[in-house]
This record gives sequence, structure tokens and C-alpha cells, in this order.
Amino acid sequence: MKLDWMTTMSPDPYAIPLEPDVLDTILRGDKADTAPFSQQVLSYLEDADFGLLDLNAYCDGYESFKTAATRIAEAFGTLMVQNDAGDTVVEVWDRNIGRIEDGVRYHQTRQGGDIHTDSVNRPDPMKLLILGSATTALIGGESIIIRAREVCERLAAYPEVEDILRKPFFFEGRGMSEEIELFQLPVLAGSVDKPDFRYLRSYIASAHERAGWPLTTDQIFAFDVLDAFNEISDLQHRFTLQQGQLLLAFDTRVFHGRTSFVDGVTPDAWSKGRRMLRYWIE
Repeated sequence: MKLDWMTTMSPDPYAIPLEPDVLDTILRGDKADTAPFSQQVLSYLEDADFGLLDLNAYCDGYESFKTAATRIAEAFGTLMVQNDAGDTVVEVWDRNIGRIEDGVRYHQTRQGGDIHTDSVNRPDPMKLLILGSATTALIGGESIIIRAREVCERLAAYPEVEDILRKPFFFEGRGMSEEIELFQLPVLAGSVDKPDFRYLRSYIASAHERAGWPLTTDQIFAFDVLDAFNEISDLQHRFTLQQGQLLLAFDTRVFHGRTSFVDGVTPDAWSKGRRMLRYWIE
């Protein structure tokens, strides 16, 4: 039964439908035979932009979940390096080392942070974003997803804003190398029905300061409009990724974020505190 977004709900309405045994082939069978699985998932995402897979039947703890999630990610292509350490799998959890305002990266905090896309710190965009839930928080930590095409439909009423977003902005390769690289890209590219957004407001504002070209009044207004649309409740899909579930999304076609959270002891948890595995696929 599909429930209204305002109801506390299972994420089942977003489950990616697969033919019988397709997931078994990836996780229990021939790793090389990935085509049926990847084709079915990508076909679904072409229309839906994001969806969920449940791996609980294949996992009994953190390590087996990480193995299964990594195998699924590799079925779609090359795993992208996500930082200057060369990691292709990044654990998202609260390190308790500070706040975003102090320069700590979003994935190392318990804060909600900005609604964003991940394709912001390197010139080449990723194809897929995969987030795997190894353990849920004691309180909070809801996932927030917004389809970019629905935002574009609203932006049509503000053509001057859309025009600004389609012009180049400075971005910075934060965390990708010891020396931060600056590059320029539009925030919005592509068509209205299949838009490509590259957006994390705080990173872009920082990049403009580094470049010596602070955001203009018009650019700030365009970001204010974009943020306001992303915070409209009827555009948001909110749910808690349960332990053992994967979120798969075309990164530049969805905005995502989370609510703040508090860690604590949760029954039968695979790890201590809320913990996600993040994959970027070329």
C-alpha cells in the first residue's frame, strides 16, 4: 500500500522491481553475469530517478553487507575515487570531531546539512550514487530525496533564475587532493525532463571566494529560489533507510539530504551508531 509522504512509512513504495533470481545471480552466483541485473535497475531508474533494494536476505552483519553492497555497486561500472586517500567506498558516520561550520565535511557529522548533489568536487560527474544503510540512528537521520525534474517544472515560472543556473559557477575539488582545484561548470545542464544538477551551495560559495569572485546578488537569489523549491514538502520524499537497504539514484537527477540524528544503542545493530556506505559510480 502506498502511503502519503506525511505518514511515517516503510520505504517499500520505492522498491526497485526485479525479476526472480536476478539479485541472487549478483550476490550468490556468477559475479561476471551482471547485465540482467544492471539493465533492469537502470531501466527502472530512467523513469523513477531513484529506488531501493533490500539486501537483508543476503547479510548477517556489517562485513557481509559491505561485501554485498560493493558487489552491487561494481555491477554498474567503475567505482570512483572519493578522496585524496584513494577510497572508493566511504563510510558516512558521525566522527564527533566538529561541525560543518568549522570545516568538517558533511559525511563526518550528525548534522542535516544542505540539500545537494554529490557531483560537485570533480569536473567529471558520476552516473550513480549508492548509499547503503548498515545501521540506523537512535533518533532522526531520515533521508530526503527530491526529483530534479520536478524542481525544473517549478523553475519554469522563473526563467531568469534558470538562465543564471545554466551559466558557469566556480566549484572546488574539496577533499580530492592536498591542493584544492578550482573548476567551472553550470549548476544546471540538460533538458527539463532529464536535468543534470551539480549543486552544494556552501562548496560553490567557498569556491567563488577562493577564486576572488564572490557570488553576485543575482546568483545568491537564484540559489535562494533553488533552496526554497528543494524545501517544499510536497516535492520531498522522506523515509528512513533501514539496516540492510540500499538507495540507488542518478546523482545529477536527484537532490538529496538528511535530517540531523542522534546515535545510541539500537537492537541487533551491525555497527555502533548510524553508518552508511557511499559509492560513486562512473
